[in-house]
Amino acid sequence: MRMEWGRAKSTVGTRTTPVYTYVLVLISVVATLGVQGFRYMRVWTPLERYYLPAYLGSQLAGLVRDNGSYTLLQVVTRKGSRLALDSDVVPAITEGGENTLALTEEAVKRGALRLEFRRAHYNNAEMHAYLGNLIYWNQTLVDLVRPALWDGLVLFFAGLLPATYLDHRRFIVLRYGKRLRGSELTTGAQSNRVRSSRGMGFVSKLHAMLSRVLGLNKKLHVPLGKDNPSASIVAKPLPPIPIRRPAATGTDIPPRPSGTRREPTPPEQTPIENPEFKPTVKPAPRRFFE
Repeated sequence: MRMEWGRAKSTVGTRTTPVYTYVLVLISVVATLGVQGFRYMRVWTPLERYYLPAYLGSQLAGLVRDNGSYTLLQVVTRKGSRLALDSDVVPAITEGGENTLALTEEAVKRGALRLEFRRAHYNNAEMHAYLGNLIYWNQTLVDLVRPALWDGLVLFFAGLLPATYLDHRRFIVLRYGKRLRGSELTTGAQSNRVRSSRGMGFVSKLHAMLSRVLGLNKKLHVPLGKDNPSASIVAKPLPPIPIRRPAATGTDIPPRPSGTRREPTPPEQTPIENPEFKPTVKPAPRRFFE
């Protein structure tokens, strides 16, 4: 015969998913992408944003073929053209609202005339090395995203301990049940708390509109240990009514009772107010809005 109550701790078949850990991973990934997006828009130079597809494509295409077609931004001068650098261009907006690049004042002073986009075939390895030296300063893709990765990792490890604790609590609840909370966990002193009061109050249902808005004269507080003065009405005592007896006759024969006898009904006694005992409490005057 089993004498133990409840479910045994060796319950088999309960599988739980670390939901909070998965949520933490998702939040870390979203934070990493958000930081990288912010750096891409605010920290990176205009040419780093423009040449990113060509910089990554030349590295991947170099594993398959030697040459590739790329579009480069050239600075046209009187002596010829050269590849545009970060000191030559600034971001600008056209009349149609499109984002573009324009020459800086320093580039114009050095003899730059205009900017041109030229597409041609280049060697993939040479293009990757050329862009890496002049535009990205020999930084790899991991170097470019390393600050965002560090921020995501710091956020993940900071929230790993709370997420593990919450997953453990969820596992215990799903496997062994949740402990009920109620009166059994409340002590007698907490259940029998002494509540302070400064008297009793009477609330009238007929409040004026002004009293409801301003909160005037809503309750009439009566202090403890005192009662309202009471008024009593005392009736004036009536004089006693004499009992009439039948007249005596010559004989001592008592009168015979008849079949039905009607007893005289005493007159009603109406209370008479005494002016000396009038109530001392005057009624409260009624307001105009009541």
